Amino acid sequence: MRISGVRASFTAVKGRVLRIATGEGERSLGIDRDGSWAEAKAAGAGTIDLTGWMALPGLVDAHAHLAAGTIGELLDPTRGRAEHVARHAAEQLAAGVTLIADKGTDHIETVAATMALDPADRPEVELAGLLLANPGGYYVGAATEIDPSEIGAAVDGYGTDDVGWVKLIGDWPRRGLGAVRNFTEEELRVAADHAHRRGMRVAIHTAAPDTPGMAVRAGIDSIEHGLFLTEDDVAMLGERGGAWVPTIAAMEDLASALGPDSSGGRLVGEGLANVRSLLAPAVAAGVRVMAGTDLSLPHGAVVAEAERLVACGLSEADAIEAMVGSARRFLGRPGLTVGEPADLLLVDPPVGLAELSRPRLVLRCGRVVVDTR
Repeated sequence: MRISGVRASFTAVKGRVLRIATGEGERSLGIDRDGSWAEAKAAGAGTIDLTGWMALPGLVDAHAHLAAGTIGELLDPTRGRAEHVARHAAEQLAAGVTLIADKGTDHIETVAATMALDPADRPEVELAGLLLANPGGYYVGAATEIDPSEIGAAVDGYGTDDVGWVKLIGDWPRRGLGAVRNFTEEELRVAADHAHRRGMRVAIHTAAPDTPGMAVRAGIDSIEHGLFLTEDDVAMLGERGGAWVPTIAAMEDLASALGPDSSGGRLVGEGLANVRSLLAPAVAAGVRVMAGTDLSLPHGAVVAEAERLVACGLSEADAIEAMVGSARRFLGRPGLTVGEPADLLLVDPPVGLAELSRPRLVLRCGRVVVDTR
């Protein structure tokens, strides 16, 4: 039975049983009327056979910003945040991305705009709220500037019920000084401790040499960019199952913007070389290496970041894990599980990066988003 159309057809899917093929074999899942996966026996009559394709719970973009698609949008005070959130969410779903980690915004209304969307119209979202930096420690107007000595109180007052992450800007270039740390190791530790007491996790932007090691030792959960992680850092991070989102495309764009002959460009180039030497050892050490588009790749283009991970030393299988299995385990969203949202991505076999870039069917909360079979 072929499912056709986009919006009008979802009633033909909900309440039905889907027979799918996964890497672990064939299985049947029902879709409840509320858009969640159900036991097949409880889903009603009728089975849709989808075993001609390979089924996944959808891709993960582990470093996105739904409020913006570029640095220019991030810094434009006149941009329509709700409009951008809705458009970017649709672009992610159309590419088969059903789960994103939104790594911070400069306006809390962006969080409200994100959560106001019908869940079927956006990926499932792990949200960070406001970006925290010290004075002058990020793009002007794009972060909440705090006194570093009061970072614990800032974390305690951070976010809403929808926010599960704290996002710190760990370092930032200062004119004449190069990349400068925004917080001490002890301040990072305080932030992590306060966040963890609230059941939240912490991500940190870092592209400077000294910050990643401090962040790992302080207990930060996810290292964003992390150009200058060391072998000792990844061993410690892997031991506790921490995450690293290298955002290769974003760092390549940064190096290009700075220029190869500038001090900043040379520093980023050295960092990228370091990333290439560490990616495979990090996976072997148990680090959850994940793929993220950041503000360089278009929303939905997380496969292009995975291709860069392969170019930097990961196997294709590990790059796929960075967008699917490993990322979902870290974020606690296994997918294809009874009671979880009925999210599904079908691709042609075998499951490789080329196939993942061509979704054949995308369901979000049991609603058809894409069908090109």
